[in-house]
Amino acid sequence: MDETFEGASMRRTFHGETSSTPTHTRTADTRSTHTRTGTMHSESESGSEYVPRFDDYGDEHSVVPLRRMRSSQEALIPNDESDMDVITGWLYNGPLQRAKYEDFSTIDWIYESTKARHYKNDLRVQTHVGIKGRLQLLADSSKSWIVLLAVGVTMGLIATCISVSSQWLIDVKGGYCRTGFYLNRRFCCWNTDTVCVDWVTWSELFRVHWHWLDWLLQFIVFVFDAILFAGISTFLVTEYAPYAAGQGIAEIKTIMSGFMMRQFLGVRTLGIKCVGVVLSVASGLSLGKEGTMVHVACCCGNIYSRVFKKIKHNEVKRRELLSAASAAGISVAFGAPIAGVLFSLEQVSYYFPAKTMWRSLFCATAAAVTLKLLNPFRNGKLVSFQVTYDRTWDLFELWFFVAIGVICGIIGMLQNRLTLYLMEYRQHSVLKNFARGEVLVVALATACVSYMSVYLRADMVTLVSNLFTECTGQETDGLCSRGDRTGNVFSLLVTSVLRVLMTSVACGLAVPAGMFTPSMATGASIGRAFGMVVQTLYENHPTWRLFGACRPDVPCITPGVYALVGAASMLASTTRMTVTVVVIMFELTDALIYVLPIMLAVTVSKSVADAFGKDGYFESIIHLNGYPFLSMDQEYVLHGTSDELMVRVSEMTVVEANGETLESVLKLLRESSYSGFPVVKSKSSLVLVGYISRSDMAMVAERARVSSVYSNASPCCFSRGNIELPMAHAQMLDFRPWVDATPITISHGTDVNLVAEMFRELGVRYVLVVHHGALLGIITKKDIVRTVRLHSRNQARSEMPYVPVWLSSMVRQTHEPVQHRLPVFSSESRGL
Repeated sequence: MDETFEGASMRRTFHGETSSTPTHTRTADTRSTHTRTGTMHSESESGSEYVPRFDDYGDEHSVVPLRRMRSSQEALIPNDESDMDVITGWLYNGPLQRAKYEDFSTIDWIYESTKARHYKNDLRVQTHVGIKGRLQLLADSSKSWIVLLAVGVTMGLIATCISVSSQWLIDVKGGYCRTGFYLNRRFCCWNTDTVCVDWVTWSELFRVHWHWLDWLLQFIVFVFDAILFAGISTFLVTEYAPYAAGQGIAEIKTIMSGFMMRQFLGVRTLGIKCVGVVLSVASGLSLGKEGTMVHVACCCGNIYSRVFKKIKHNEVKRRELLSAASAAGISVAFGAPIAGVLFSLEQVSYYFPAKTMWRSLFCATAAAVTLKLLNPFRNGKLVSFQVTYDRTWDLFELWFFVAIGVICGIIGMLQNRLTLYLMEYRQHSVLKNFARGEVLVVALATACVSYMSVYLRADMVTLVSNLFTECTGQETDGLCSRGDRTGNVFSLLVTSVLRVLMTSVACGLAVPAGMFTPSMATGASIGRAFGMVVQTLYENHPTWRLFGACRPDVPCITPGVYALVGAASMLASTTRMTVTVVVIMFELTDALIYVLPIMLAVTVSKSVADAFGKDGYFESIIHLNGYPFLSMDQEYVLHGTSDELMVRVSEMTVVEANGETLESVLKLLRESSYSGFPVVKSKSSLVLVGYISRSDMAMVAERARVSSVYSNASPCCFSRGNIELPMAHAQMLDFRPWVDATPITISHGTDVNLVAEMFRELGVRYVLVVHHGALLGIITKKDIVRTVRLHSRNQARSEMPYVPVWLSSMVRQTHEPVQHRLPVFSSESRGL
């Protein structure tokens, strides 16, 4: 039962009244049993001591007159202690309380939702009727909108800085601007139509005139800058913020499901992520900055949410804002605010109430408007690869779009599996001790290979923009050259193969990395090459029946459209996103006429990729790292009952409701590593009374140990029944405020599919198995996750017996507990 992931539970919220719901947002009876008063009375005014009733944040808001002395339990905690949710005495009979969640644990969805309702109801009671009360309610409800507005504006600023600075560093590898060193090549040559005399290459600076020496000098500077930028990026990540590595979307999905990763959305991670992604993209590694914007946006949302106590102390409210904030990341990455909202709904959010969609749209719009006002590219575009088409497509081209979808579906699946295979290999090999060295070697190899090809040497944003752009009648060079069309097709296909390999290697490095742009670049290269082949067929055989719909006076085939379809297909096959990808491409082109070809190709690509496995790139990363995530999209058909899945009571440690002392509790905490303990009436009867988590028990016991009020012989009370205690027992330690007296229980023999649905739909962390009130065992979220993954692997293998062993081995999963795993590139595990 040594589990990391503790459970949530249904519980009585007030005086034994049970609230229930099939979802996270249960409705609860919010009637208060205490008489509320607007002010705190002093002892001299009342003649008796008033014991304050605290709200969920430790603030006094009502009092209950009790004609007794202050209890020893209340004396245990200092009056200025703010970490405790509520401190009351022996007459405690309010909502369940929780200590601060531990890192790598799961939140209690039901408790957090109930706490939010308590806050809202107390606020309504305290506010006076009239204009003042309405203004107070308006001020409270506006806090979330203020946070989202701040996130949107901040993301617009950050996206502008990242885009401008990364492009400048990319251009610095080839030269500098004579009129202003801070200008990139595009801005330096803004008003130049022919040769740009203001841009000076490094060979021109050193006055090198020999062609081979010119090439060698430029190559040396290109490789040196690539290694330098990659080295600085990995140093910052491994030394200061290991969580800044990678794309971060898989971890965000896990956090949205209720998992706690405290430093993942911190200020340091935000700063290192922004600086590191600029350096890693400028180094020439096959990585992009677009995917990392989601992590950056969630970091901003988490940081700004700390300003308001209402959001800071409620994990459900915070996750609602993080869902909305993630939309701003896609909005500034692709200039697509609508796609940002769909991305939040389709990919990131685990709990997405209707109000979150409106908040997501607001945040994404604020980010897009800010980016538009800043105009980082000085052309009115939100992103540099926005294009427009003035040509339509014909019905016969749908067959070619389907073919592109099939090809990109297979290649995307292979890229995902190769990437995961290399990631797992790093985790179990000596490479994990040399994270920095690996980055430098990969950067060196990538720079050497990329410099040999114009398609690899160009940054991926520029490459994608060029591949999307259609040729005009005046253009006869590069991709528009008819005489060298065969060479261009061959180069694009080779570029696609090398891009898949380099992306698979780079995605697991200790640098901030995104895989959206590399996947789009690969798909666009495939699509452009395919379109050029079709264009050649039409030009050589215009009388074929296949091209009967083409008009002789109008260009029939537009290779740029094929590149657009290929980019969408590749992105869909790697991420398994559908609607989001279609809307991204639509907002990039502003052409509604191309929605149907893109939808068809995306559907085919995802279907082909799903034939080899339902999990996309982010879900595979979750499984690889062993995060406790149950997908809301997949349906599980498991076999067995709760008896086969549970940890039996004979293998557990239980706590007696009224038979423990402080010494026995401390001993229990020292000798066991369980993350929670069932509370029973007696160890002989095993009649279930409740459940208490390890963190709550340890918090109360430790404070009692250092207090002068209690001794090791002080009895402990875990039962929440009405107990009359004489004054002689005033030193009894009360654990009842932290005992879940009504945990979710199931009968033995319950179908395991029903148990899995309870964990997924209710967000619970554990369920207790009972028989006629007697405890039989416990099932945690980790048990369900392990069972689901084992079933998924066996089912996938049985459905595809023809898949080679070497291919299926690429997706082997590790089940090492998350709390025992350091980041591969943390300062504790690096070796270089």
